[in-house]
Amino acid sequence: MEPPEVDPAADVEFDHEELRVFWDLARYHAKLNAAPTYFGPTTLESVPPPAWAFGDSAGESDAFVAEVLADELGSTTASTADYGDELPETGVLSILCDGSGVPRALVEVTDVDVEGDRVVESFKVVYQP
Repeated sequence: MEPPEVDPAADVEFDHEELRVFWDLARYHAKLNAAPTYFGPTTLESVPPPAWAFGDSAGESDAFVAEVLADELGSTTASTADYGDELPETGVLSILCDGSGVPRALVEVTDVDVEGDRVVESFKVVYQP
């Protein structure tokens, strides 16, 4: 099955409370804030990862999210031009949202393959509520 196309510039604005609450829960459940408090907050704790939704419609986004949550894995394909000079890197976290902008999963990039003028980005679910 061919990975779905994605526009990496189509980020959801991280400006509503639901995303902030999701990030607080996700970093706790994924054990991303394991450092004792006497070290002070880390960048990972202070700066939330980007949030994004897949597809050209809410229905397409919802179907993609359902598939990712069922498999706990996913991948997307985009043109290298869509990324500019910054290709995705393994280990990077982001928040996958549904078609309504509701956060559904914290995902981590596991593999990046450049195939000609296409970038295939694979990821796994780190946390889902």
